[in-house]
Amino acid sequence: MNSTQVHKVINQIISFCRRIGLWHGEDTPTATQLGLKSFCCIYYLFYPISFAIGAITSETVDESVFLAELSIVTAVLTVKISILLWNQKSITRLLDRVCVFSIRNDEDFAFFNEKVERFIKFVNVFACGTIVGSLGCSIFPFIGKKKAFVMDFAFPLDSRNNEIGFWMAYIFFTSENVLTFLALTLPVLIWYLLLHCSLRYKILGMEIRNLGRITGVGKVKMSEKAQQTIFYRDSVASIKAHLHLRELIDELESFLSTLFLLQLATSGLCICGSIYCLAFDVSDNTVERIVHVYSLFYSIAELFMITYLGNEILLSSSHLTYSLFESEWIGQPLSTIKCIIIFGEYLKQSHELLIGKLYPLTLETFTRILNSSYSLFNILKNTKQ
Repeated sequence: MNSTQVHKVINQIISFCRRIGLWHGEDTPTATQLGLKSFCCIYYLFYPISFAIGAITSETVDESVFLAELSIVTAVLTVKISILLWNQKSITRLLDRVCVFSIRNDEDFAFFNEKVERFIKFVNVFACGTIVGSLGCSIFPFIGKKKAFVMDFAFPLDSRNNEIGFWMAYIFFTSENVLTFLALTLPVLIWYLLLHCSLRYKILGMEIRNLGRITGVGKVKMSEKAQQTIFYRDSVASIKAHLHLRELIDELESFLSTLFLLQLATSGLCICGSIYCLAFDVSDNTVERIVHVYSLFYSIAELFMITYLGNEILLSSSHLTYSLFESEWIGQPLSTIKCIIIFGEYLKQSHELLIGKLYPLTLETFTRILNSSYSLFNILKNTKQ
């Protein structure tokens, strides 16, 4: 029997949030921690507002499209910061319930660890790309003779002609970028939870396939009645494990449904805006083009990850019926076979995550959003022409 734990990288993220005071270790947060959480949420809210005002007051349509896209992205990030800071108990509870469980077979445990480590490598690449993009935006004002930001966001002071105004705007811009790292912490935790849900279905399928079999100890002679008893015991354990897993995923779906609905509603607009900026080359320099590329990458990657992992949950749950068919159910008592038939009929209902009770979290939804982004891009292209 092997026990899984929350990965050390995820634990390091949680420890960092607690160390800087954004998460509390006690049952109730202190007044200082509540004030810090409120300040972060309110302060970051100025970021999408500044981009929105910049889009409205911009003199060119191209710049307005780019700033409107950034306003939408940062507005969603503001919601993520709020969820991360004010739902600590729910997040830690889901991590403990979803990510901590037992795996009987050593091969299944090795398969699980390999998948998790691959995901952690992807997270590291995602984090490095985010850091490079943020540093590039922070360094850009000092490249060249004229101090200017990558995007022309709205700021009360004159940052172009006034030195004090420039430094105030730079501090605001840099500090907001630092808070963006905090906003990107929640997607990593969400992906981690969804990955575990799909992996738990796969592990359950492997255990169902091995119902009644004793693995890892060589050949063991036992009577037919003893084998039937073991098969029945393993069947009951699998049924309970399946019901428990569905309950956990339903709880996770309920917790994230509003956020996922917001992402599905805004991702198409953000992808369209990035493609528009790249297609018509609205940038004045290479750094701005890199920002547009990263914005496109981020919008597609975040949408793809949640739909891909939701699709994996659907596929892994749909394979449970075949796993049950592969088990040694032939030769079992009639009462056990009846239970297996009923269980098999129940397993035919694949676990599909529905967002807003309308949109399935699958790759089909991902392709539909990409198609709608392309259609919207064609409308903008015709308008520009």
